[in-house]
Amino acid sequence: MINNGKRSAPEQETKKGFLRRLGALLVVLCAVLAVVALSSMENGKYLASLRRWLMYGDSRATRDVYTYAADPANRYGLLGNGLLVVGSNAVRIFQDDSTMSYELSPLGMEDPQITVGGRQAAVCDIGGNTLHVLDQNGLLRTMHTDHGLSYYSARLNGSGYLAVTEQKSGYRARVAVYDSGGEMVFHFDSYDSYISDAIVTEDCRRVVAVSLGAQNGAFASRLLVYDMARAELVGDYAIRDGLVLEAASRGDRLITLCDKRLSILTLDGEVLMDQAYGNLYLHDYVLTGKDFCALLLGRYQAGNVRTLTTYNLNGEQIASMELTDEVLDMSGAGEYLAVLYGDSLVIYTKELVEKARLEETGYAGQVRMEADGTALVISGTSARRFQP
Repeated sequence: MINNGKRSAPEQETKKGFLRRLGALLVVLCAVLAVVALSSMENGKYLASLRRWLMYGDSRATRDVYTYAADPANRYGLLGNGLLVVGSNAVRIFQDDSTMSYELSPLGMEDPQITVGGRQAAVCDIGGNTLHVLDQNGLLRTMHTDHGLSYYSARLNGSGYLAVTEQKSGYRARVAVYDSGGEMVFHFDSYDSYISDAIVTEDCRRVVAVSLGAQNGAFASRLLVYDMARAELVGDYAIRDGLVLEAASRGDRLITLCDKRLSILTLDGEVLMDQAYGNLYLHDYVLTGKDFCALLLGRYQAGNVRTLTTYNLNGEQIASMELTDEVLDMSGAGEYLAVLYGDSLVIYTKELVEKARLEETGYAGQVRMEADGTALVISGTSARRFQP
């Protein structure tokens, strides 16, 4: 209604409401366009930088310092916002202000193993009979083997599914899988071969067990793939001439690191890569990159002259370079590879292009690369986060 050339109050309110909705829509569209643009620029590296800035602030130095008691048996893992430190006698969670938020003791573990997946971590005493599952607030549950027998391994995938390998009376080994709530969803008993390790695939549909045995009079490893829903063996693949030290799952790819070779194959058994080390020695490796893995090989067991090579998950070499400085540790996550040298930390892309560098790492001996592009630099009594 028009009155003396002016709009009525209801019409004015309607117009204002429309303008507010239009403004909100434009803001949302701008945000979406910004995310799309950042995601498309350099494979999303700018978006990753924005995410790190929102989480940790504007800094290219170190922050979030965790301190703890020195113990040569310490094992480390990031759990939520806390640092999980496992020693021979205790499991502790430290916050970034160095306060201890949780402690489980006494334990008396001889060979603790940590695995972190999703929002949980599993601490297993290899050769012992006890396993603890925790989240960032503390203990969720404790598990034990039957009749006091031994655990061989415990592995969490990114969804919190836990694959446990253990001794079983009357059998060579037993593999059991538990979901993130601790309910057993699959198990099988092996009566004809030893099982040293097992992992759950990323889709949580299959479990891959590493079988140890002999073939034609020589030692051999095999990958046994079970469909958990059907409780059937759907794959049995030989890993020739090698003891499987570690296995990883990425999509439909299986990566196996042996003492003599690195192999990549599909869940259907197609071999994409079978890289023998030849006369070179394996010094370090990374299997945890988003879509790459890395090997550090050298001609001699001692000495600092080594070759660092990255591969994609189709088995193709991405990049390679010779290193002459001492390498203390390597770690990979997301798009990045962290290499800890004697006096510095360098974060590389999978193409081995230097992304960031931290000088004066002090007494650090370990590094943990995170998928968000930050790295945890670990020494005997403290750890600090490096934010590129």
